Amino acid sequence: MSYPGSPTGPGRPEPQQGSGGPLPPVPPPPPSTPFSSAPDPATQPLAYPGGATPEPAIVPRKRRGLLAGGIAAAVLLVVPGAVFAWQALDGGGTQPHDVLPADAIGYVRLDLDPSAGQKIEAFRFLQNFPLFTEATGITDEDVDLRERFVDELASATGCDISFADDVEPWVGERVGAAITPPSGDSGEPGYVVALQASDEEAATAAIDRILGCGGGEAEADGLGRAYVDGYLLVTDTQENADAYAAGVAEASLADNAEFTQAMDLLGEQGVASAWFSGSAMFATFDGSAASFGIGAGASGNDLPSLDEARELIDETYRSVALSVRFDDRYAELAGVVTGSSYHALEGGGVDASVPDDTTLFLGSHDAGQYLRDTWDASLESVPDGAEMLAELEAQTGLVLPDDLATVLGEELVVAADAGDLDAEAFEYGDFSSIDLGARVVTDPDAFADLWQRIQGLAADAGAPLDELPLQTTDDGYVLATSEDYAAQLLEGGGLADTDAYRTAVADADDADSAFFVNVDTVEQHILDAAGGSLGEDETRSIEALQAIGMAMHLADGHMELSLRVTTG
Repeated sequence: MSYPGSPTGPGRPEPQQGSGGPLPPVPPPPPSTPFSSAPDPATQPLAYPGGATPEPAIVPRKRRGLLAGGIAAAVLLVVPGAVFAWQALDGGGTQPHDVLPADAIGYVRLDLDPSAGQKIEAFRFLQNFPLFTEATGITDEDVDLRERFVDELASATGCDISFADDVEPWVGERVGAAITPPSGDSGEPGYVVALQASDEEAATAAIDRILGCGGGEAEADGLGRAYVDGYLLVTDTQENADAYAAGVAEASLADNAEFTQAMDLLGEQGVASAWFSGSAMFATFDGSAASFGIGAGASGNDLPSLDEARELIDETYRSVALSVRFDDRYAELAGVVTGSSYHALEGGGVDASVPDDTTLFLGSHDAGQYLRDTWDASLESVPDGAEMLAELEAQTGLVLPDDLATVLGEELVVAADAGDLDAEAFEYGDFSSIDLGARVVTDPDAFADLWQRIQGLAADAGAPLDELPLQTTDDGYVLATSEDYAAQLLEGGGLADTDAYRTAVADADDADSAFFVNVDTVEQHILDAAGGSLGEDETRSIEALQAIGMAMHLADGHMELSLRVTTG
């Protein structure tokens, strides 16, 4: 069975499997042939039941827009306040990805009625910030966000609809939406929204009434609808809705190997999750890429061809999965990016042995070796990169990437202490009240040779570096704004063991790169700078914010990312 816009052609290789890293390795694909998401000529279609092969629907361009009336139907469940939601991918019952097309190139999902324990964790975190309560009016973790949205919609539009009478009897907990490959001659991607509903007729009637309230009766009449396994599918035409419904009987997004690989690596799906295939997105929009001068036919420029750009995307953004999730101490945006360019680094993790009261910290483990490993691929993405590099080396005597890898070293640490910040002087560009420095563990002999060459180049250019506060050490070098702070960096400290750092930086012991801002160390400076202009809610919200942390973990075939905001 082919979905609207599904191309034909022989099967394509399965995406590479990631391995290693803090998350478990990806299980092998199921015995059945995986259904790849990329809408290129190499994608294997599925057969329609009974051998029927209807002509692909050609959807008028004016019906597409920004998902037309289908998105209007989706807003019945998709609301900004849905940050309370939390549900694992393998949670009970049918999930939206079980009823959405296997050839989808992008997907988003929300669960608006999560388990009580998980909802309370999100609520407890957000209640630390009075500005949230003030903005939403939500003070009780038992609030039904669906009811709030329907009531506000009815009030704003004058729509004669009641949550208790018209929506609650049928509305489910989950909603998902998928972007599908272009169909027919339109050249534009399609969409389908999946609303969990226990009663197809009641759901359809409520959605039609809501759409009609905005003067969109004609739009509502034109929408296609189908009911599959407890979900109402809403899309642009009835022909497409019927095709989507028939297609998922053979294979759904849950059977897409690229999707399941990324989601398995991502783990907990949290408040909301999203996924897209970089390769399939590029194939869908490669015409747009050509309009920017990228393509084999773009003569007279040095930009990469479409094939080169496609290969780069496949190596670095083959598939991307994201999740927003909560703990009672933090809110987290987690992500996984797959691609053949990612390689696991050998043991260690980031060395965060800097003073406990460090305000800003940036650390990287084995960045020099990673640079060497990815240099060729990175250079290929730069127009005339090899020629420019050769010219630079000839003019300076530098050897790349080796010299740059020596600078980055095996352990790179950048730290700043703004605890004694002079806010007034800072506003006028005087940064002397901030201590800043870098400590690098690298090959001392290689660095000594490089430093001598750099000093020679600077002297020849009339800008000697004699006053640069750089000290060589037995295992690398340190560069700081003062001798005192250089000594502190060399002495080390216990930031890595503090509660703020370990909460903000996910799996801190194994992170290959980490970024950390301790807001507590500058909290009073922020409040003082406001000069008493902040209200009580603003002040308490700033005081509640503890830290911001980001971590990156590399494995063979994928990269894991985490961005957290914590409260003390």
